[in-house]
Amino acid sequence: MSFDLSSFFTAGHRPKDELCIGIESERFCVTADQAVVQYSDSNGIAEIVEQLRVISGWKAKYEKGNVMSLHAADGRAITLEPGGQIEFGTTPQIKLVDLESEINHYREMLEQVIASTGHQFLCVGVHPSAEPEQIERLPKSRYDILEPHLQQADELGIHMMKTTAGVQINFDHSDAEDAMLKLRTVFALSPVIQAMFANSPKHGFKSWRGHVWTRTDNARCGIVESLVAPNSTLQDYIEYMLDVPMLFIDRDGVSIDMRGKSFRDYYASGDATADDWSLHLSTPFPEVRFRPQIELRCADAVSDEKSMGLAALVKTVFYDPSNLQDAYELTADWTYAQRMATLHNAHKDGLDGLTPNGKPLRDYAQRLLGIASSKATADQLRFLQPLL
Repeated sequence: MSFDLSSFFTAGHRPKDELCIGIESERFCVTADQAVVQYSDSNGIAEIVEQLRVISGWKAKYEKGNVMSLHAADGRAITLEPGGQIEFGTTPQIKLVDLESEINHYREMLEQVIASTGHQFLCVGVHPSAEPEQIERLPKSRYDILEPHLQQADELGIHMMKTTAGVQINFDHSDAEDAMLKLRTVFALSPVIQAMFANSPKHGFKSWRGHVWTRTDNARCGIVESLVAPNSTLQDYIEYMLDVPMLFIDRDGVSIDMRGKSFRDYYASGDATADDWSLHLSTPFPEVRFRPQIELRCADAVSDEKSMGLAALVKTVFYDPSNLQDAYELTADWTYAQRMATLHNAHKDGLDGLTPNGKPLRDYAQRLLGIASSKATADQLRFLQPLL
């Protein structure tokens, strides 16, 4: 059965007066002395999620009796990453104050867990005390496939799975042209944004998390050259995804190993389903991707205040056409090689990292914040304040 590969992306279009913002923020749960809290521990991650289920009244999803996530009727969710990182996803909101309200409610729930367990929930980009081999992996069948793949793909993939955490901003597009301009602009600005939100100091890097992603799987990470190119199209994104090697598909709740297979060939065979395509689209990890909203992925986990600042930055820059164009022009003259070198500099030195013209990334961050502030409302400026 054939289906339209582009329909996944066009489903993400919204009218210009209904453009929303969503946040997905990850935290590490650690003991009071910042030791690992394992999934299966007493007072461990599984029990904490069950406690949050009781507190929230949200519906739990299980795999083979193991709790994997919680889902509210309005779309909010608490999910788990492979190393037990706890992720909260808001609903899409037009107003930043409504995002803030959802985050505050989540934080209140976590405070109840803290009171009963003594644990801490850390908004940082790298685990403070543990290496991957010290962290129990989430008992989810797809990770039986992903883990051996990452062990072979590059040197730090297992670090990515178990010891890193980030914050993602999900935002809308009104048509295919708007979607690709926004995607290109995030790619173009990713070294600047990474520097602004570097929060995982380790091994001499300001953003060890960012560096880890560059040593995870080059076939599915980083800045995608064909997509940051001027005039790239939605079809270019589809072609990119058709070339990304498959990992797995799901059938009746069971993940089936598809490593080594091409989605292009799988689609041509007529066996692929729209659900397979949607799942495949979740398996690359570049600095930005479609889900089908645009998912900005180039920031370390940071405090809720700074996460809201990033959401405000996206709203004020990406939802104003002239601001968006000005933001894109900030780095429009960088070559692909220069972008990759500057991304490395952002990981290594944060805002002090050098750009192709020898200026620090701090200068570009200030210019980007100037664009964001130029037309911001008083309310938007309040959320931008932690970044200024």
